[in-house]
Parts: sequence; structure tokens; C-alpha cells
Amino acid sequence: MGIRVILAINTSSLRFSIALMRGNGALIGEYSLVGGPKGSRPLFPALHELLVHTSTDLKNVVAVGVAGGPGSFTGLRVGVAAAKGFCHGLGIPLIGVDTLEALAGQLAQTAYPVCAVIGSKKGEVFAALFRSDENGEVIRMTEDACLKVVDLGDLVRERTIFIGDDFETQAPAIRSALGADALPAPSPFWAPKAAQVGAITLTRLRSGSWDDLEEYVPNYMRSPEIGRS
Repeated sequence: MGIRVILAINTSSLRFSIALMRGNGALIGEYSLVGGPKGSRPLFPALHELLVHTSTDLKNVVAVGVAGGPGSFTGLRVGVAAAKGFCHGLGIPLIGVDTLEALAGQLAQTAYPVCAVIGSKKGEVFAALFRSDENGEVIRMTEDACLKVVDLGDLVRERTIFIGDDFETQAPAIRSALGADALPAPSPFWAPKAAQVGAITLTRLRSGSWDDLEEYVPNYMRSPEIGRS
């Protein structure tokens, strides 16, 4: 019998990643790369390389987890379309994962609340607040919101750890807006990881909870801006 494998995809920001995870939660491998010109993401070449280097057969994948937003409109569209294609072709479940929940999960078991942010348009960010319980499980404290960085104080009322998808831009802006209440996570954490999407996917798969393959759509949280040609 082949090894049970989870395929996880996170294309919600410019830095995209894909991961393969065993059914026992062990990470087989992860590929992370910054997207190319105009936000293009060489998803399929990256997946091929990951499968080859880990000697994994795509036929052993039993579910696909995908970061379903909020995040980049183009990135979400590409990731969800690819995930649906794999699920259709392999006849396996699709599990959509909230991007901010997955991002916050990279800092589980912290004493402080965690505010996860993903860049949006017009100087705004998508953000939500989370906290870890006594078992290290991530608990949502607020719903996903789209707001200006200067308005993050509407979510944060105490010292809070921040994690996002653009350390160089977001961390200084958040510190400037919130002062001592903002505790930026170390810079290596500031990249949404497919491995955490995979961990959430595995938990939901074990509980028998997955999404309708035909009905599932990304959570864009705003209408796409279509520019003139």
C-alpha cells in the first residue's frame, strides 16, 4: 500500500509554497519561492521538482489542502484552480484553509496573542487575531478584516506578536502604528508556509470535514480591480 500523502498549496501571497506531508503529520518536503513577473507562480514545475526529489508518487495523495484567502486575488485563483484540478483528477477531497489562520499557526504555543496580516491593496492589510490555548491549539479571537495598518489598534488592545507576508514593509509600519504593543515575529517566520496549511488539512481530514469541490471558492474579501488595457 502506498504512503498516505497530503498535498498543501499556499499561493496567497507573492512568496508561494507547496508541501507534501505524510498522514502521520511528518513533513516530506516543502518548496518555497517568490513569484515571478506580474505575480506569476511556477506552481507545476515546483511541484514536479518536489515530487521527484522526495520520490513521492502523486497517486498516493489522499487530499489537497489550499490556502483559500484572504490574500492576492491572482494567487488565490491560481492555487484554488490547481487544487481543484488535482482533486478532480485523483478523486480526492479538497480542504480550503483560511490563510490568516494558517499564518498564525506558525507561531502556536506563544504566551501573547498573535495578529496575522497579509498585504492587500491601497495600503491595507487583511488581518485577524488569534491566541493559543493550553494545548497549543490556535483559537480565533476575531474574524478576518481588511483595514489600514494604522487601524490595527482596533484589533490589538495588548502586547501582541505580529506575523505577515512582507517583513521589510509591514513590520516597520506596524511598529510605527502601535509602538510597544507590537512585537514582530522573527523575520524568517514572515512567509506563509504550505506546511502549516497541510497540518490544518490533516486535522480536518481526520475529522471527516472537507469542502464541496464544485462549490468552493476563494475568500477574496474584496472585488478584483480590473485595470484598463
